[in-house]
Amino acid sequence: MEWGGYRKDSPYRVNFKMIHIAVGTKAQAIKMAPVIRLLKQKGIAFNLIDLGQHSLITKNLREEFGLDEPNAYLSKGSNVSSLAQAFLWLAEVFFKSLSSLRIKREIFLNQGGICLIHGDTASTLIGLYLAKRARLKVAHIEAGLRSFNWLEPFPEEIIRIIAMRFSDILFAPSGWAFDNLVKMRLKEKSILILANTSIESTLYSLNKTVALELGLEKFALVTIHRMENIFSKKRLEFIIGLISEISQELPIVFVQHPPTVNQLKKFELQDKLNKIKNVHFLKILSHAHFINLLNRCVFVITDGGSIQEESYYLNKPCLLLRKRTERQEGLGENVLLSQFSQDKINYFLENYKNLKRPASLSPEPEPSSQIVDTILNFQ
Repeated sequence: MEWGGYRKDSPYRVNFKMIHIAVGTKAQAIKMAPVIRLLKQKGIAFNLIDLGQHSLITKNLREEFGLDEPNAYLSKGSNVSSLAQAFLWLAEVFFKSLSSLRIKREIFLNQGGICLIHGDTASTLIGLYLAKRARLKVAHIEAGLRSFNWLEPFPEEIIRIIAMRFSDILFAPSGWAFDNLVKMRLKEKSILILANTSIESTLYSLNKTVALELGLEKFALVTIHRMENIFSKKRLEFIIGLISEISQELPIVFVQHPPTVNQLKKFELQDKLNKIKNVHFLKILSHAHFINLLNRCVFVITDGGSIQEESYYLNKPCLLLRKRTERQEGLGENVLLSQFSQDKINYFLENYKNLKRPASLSPEPEPSSQIVDTILNFQ
């Protein structure tokens, strides 16, 4: 299957009744925004579904990216930031999905067609499940990413494999991701696009004028949120020690996610962190604020795959606090995978100024354009 998902000389084209887009998390909202904006710009009908995992955050992101309210909600009014909230959210999802007729009527508005899912979260799996219950085709965006370890990251690696196996179209955001799909014997339904849609959202937010009143000329940016880090007291203590060490040489701006704060308090580590001088705490920011903050910092320390990508686009030195990563962007260039090795971390802190990559141009055509063209002409 060539780029575009169809033979250009084919006389057959499927006219889908509706394009459904299932979004549940902050990262999904950011990365699906370019596709949604393009569909709206072209006047193509779509059904936006809010799955509710981060419903308050995604509401703000829709306003930020100029998107309309969802046509359907699976859940609304909260952000899942603890295990108790996750249980309640999943219970609500379970009861609402018992009836396939209800799914078709309330979620997919009694419309056939194709459903776009994204990434590797619980919302990805729920979107896939709901679409299959409604007998819809499914397109998985950001397919082919692999860490090749079931537990790092968990449960994302398992979710990715399930989503790739059961989706009908797989959009690989890089040649490496596409090769992974080929090795999984999924080539026939795999489509290589030139980049991840996150590059479009990064450039969109970078071009926005935002107020960053930090009073800091130079600073390191820190943000930690992954389960394998925040649910481990040992790792959190390690990260706090690293922050304490760096703060002696450089001010730190720590953007704290609600689940991270919850776990720091649970392990009685927040007070220890608060006592470190030269650390400035911020709550979750708008995407434009965060991207501009990332663009201004000296380097970033993170465990987020999306931030790994964004630091790659902005050519910003990045210390990735993970054992493994499912992304190749920046590795060996501006990104150093720490694997929690003190030697590697020391190397980063001593050599971060030299961690650069060649400048790259914006992809043409844009990833969102490739995705939309493929969906409209899929057969």
